[in-house]
Amino acid sequence: MNERRKFLAGLSLAGLLPAVNAAQAMTTGQENEHVHSGVQLYGRSQLPETAVETHDGRNVQLYGDLIRNKVVMINFMSIANEESFPITASLAKVAKLLGDRMEKEVRIISITGDPENDTVERLAAFAEKFGAPKGWTFVRAPNGGNAAYASRLYRHGRDPSRPASVDLVHYGNDAVGLWASFPALIAPDDALWRVKSVMNGKPVTGELVQAGPRRLDEDGPSFNNRAI
Repeated sequence: MNERRKFLAGLSLAGLLPAVNAAQAMTTGQENEHVHSGVQLYGRSQLPETAVETHDGRNVQLYGDLIRNKVVMINFMSIANEESFPITASLAKVAKLLGDRMEKEVRIISITGDPENDTVERLAAFAEKFGAPKGWTFVRAPNGGNAAYASRLYRHGRDPSRPASVDLVHYGNDAVGLWASFPALIAPDDALWRVKSVMNGKPVTGELVQAGPRRLDEDGPSFNNRAI
């Protein structure tokens, strides 16, 4: 038991060990450049690179500057579609719950699927309208730069500029190549819990705590005996 405690105490990513091991088994080296269907993919997440313009007037690389080694949420949107499908309004509630974790620990990247109409100026006004905090970047990829990302995020055959009735927000920790998704209009509390599940944890210290149903003689939620 003492040896097990020493082992657990040395972990720097609490709760992410299986995902880390899986990522390491699939990758070699930090960058792990790979070509798939003619597209260069980078990092443990195997994401493509494309030049984008941000709502605050910068010209950056989507993967290298905004995603690499960070915990991020990525979604597709368009200004014209917001009224019928309020994905930005939904993410604004999640950003508010994240509070000062935004930018320091988590970033949001909203990719417009309508770059012809969603200019930098319009995206800047849109971000201001929803009170987007630091760490939330709206981007446009001119010259068809959306295609590689749309394909990598399993949006095959979809026209991202057309109105949507359902969509996904992708979230992940690029440093370890751990990714998942949730419905775009999910309850903000649920979205927050999911994003926190891929964030870097703290080393395990102290006595081990048994997970599972609460014992009958203890207080707390009946469904969970985890120490948080």
